[in-house]
Amino acid sequence: MNQAHQSRFLSEQAKRSRWYGAVTAVLAFVVLPFFYYTDRTELGLEGTLLWRGIGAVAAAFFLISLIFKPSPRQLNAFHGITLTAYLVMMLGIAGLVFTNSGYGVQEYFAVTTGTLTILVINTLVAQGARPILMWTTGILTVAFMLGIFMGEIENMGWAASILILAVFSILVLRGQHRQEREKATYLYTLEEKEARIAKQREELEEVNANLVGFNFAITHDLKGALRRAQSFAQLVERRLPAEAKAEVGDLFEMIKQNHDKIQEIIEGLTLLNRIGKTNLEQEVVDLDEVSIKVWKELESDFAVGRKIEYRKGKLGKVAGDEGLIWHIFHNLLSNAVKYSEKEESSNIEVGTYQDRGEQIVFVKDNGAGFPAQFANELGRPFKRLHSAHEFEGTGIGLAIVKQIVELHGGRFWGEGQEGEGATFYFSFPANDPVESA
Repeated sequence: MNQAHQSRFLSEQAKRSRWYGAVTAVLAFVVLPFFYYTDRTELGLEGTLLWRGIGAVAAAFFLISLIFKPSPRQLNAFHGITLTAYLVMMLGIAGLVFTNSGYGVQEYFAVTTGTLTILVINTLVAQGARPILMWTTGILTVAFMLGIFMGEIENMGWAASILILAVFSILVLRGQHRQEREKATYLYTLEEKEARIAKQREELEEVNANLVGFNFAITHDLKGALRRAQSFAQLVERRLPAEAKAEVGDLFEMIKQNHDKIQEIIEGLTLLNRIGKTNLEQEVVDLDEVSIKVWKELESDFAVGRKIEYRKGKLGKVAGDEGLIWHIFHNLLSNAVKYSEKEESSNIEVGTYQDRGEQIVFVKDNGAGFPAQFANELGRPFKRLHSAHEFEGTGIGLAIVKQIVELHGGRFWGEGQEGEGATFYFSFPANDPVESA
């Protein structure tokens, strides 16, 4: 238990010690005069005033100490001293009776019962005084038994009863103290973890808020500035003489290409920012229709003479947002086309299968693949699997796919080897209402 936990533990124990100590002290003031009266009138015991006085003084000591508002450590110590005084009181009276041959069974029974009662009460109300009470009970019990053995007593059974319960009381106090510390340490550690999680959640919310503002600036302010820059470039191009256009025409073409690329990045960031901000438009989506529609759109952009073998199995239907699912197929199929363009013949396959109640769709190609160590980084924004010199791209496509899939409650992952093609998978959870195809 670290220093902070120890201080808190002592403080919480002191609160309970204050309450239990005050109650037992008040009760002691009430019952001690009565017990002294019974000592004299019913049992005929002599010399008990000193011992009863020790108990009364201890009770007064504890109540007076509360006025001065002691520290938690001091309060626990005062509580332990008070409970020890109650035990001293009863052991003193027991020793007085056991070593006096003039007393009989009635007196033995009375003081033994009283001592056992004090031991039980001390065990129940010890609270923060447990460590002190463990040691003082042990020391007093040993001293009591030594005194009894050195004195004259006809029946050791009564004294042995006190010894047995005293040992039991020590063991219980030790076990209670250990359990209280372990429980407190566990709770304090749990509270600290929850506080750290809450703080991290607040920090994450702040980061997300900043990210939303950043995305807004990119997707609105930057888009406007980019449009104006493109307009100015077009105006400059129109006003140039024909001879100058012939010389710098390539530069204007590069400006246009880079403008289109930045525009594509902005559109991707806009989509990333929008995903999850609005509710899913849940409907039954025919994956076959969506994938066919995407493929037909991509076919119009194929280079002349390029050989592509496209195979598609029956995909079926799922519950989801058709507009967002379109982006999944568009990004994965366009990637398959792009990364297999250097092959003599591109082979692209789309299929599905069931696994553990999930419907899993895959898009497979025989293209450039990707290094296996990147498998755990798929879907991170701007994480490119290949350099921009090898293949064009924004590095946002797979991030869009991952976010859309997770928004639908599914999983997204990929498998591949560099130069041996790649397969990307996305799943729909089993509890989605799927209409049979």
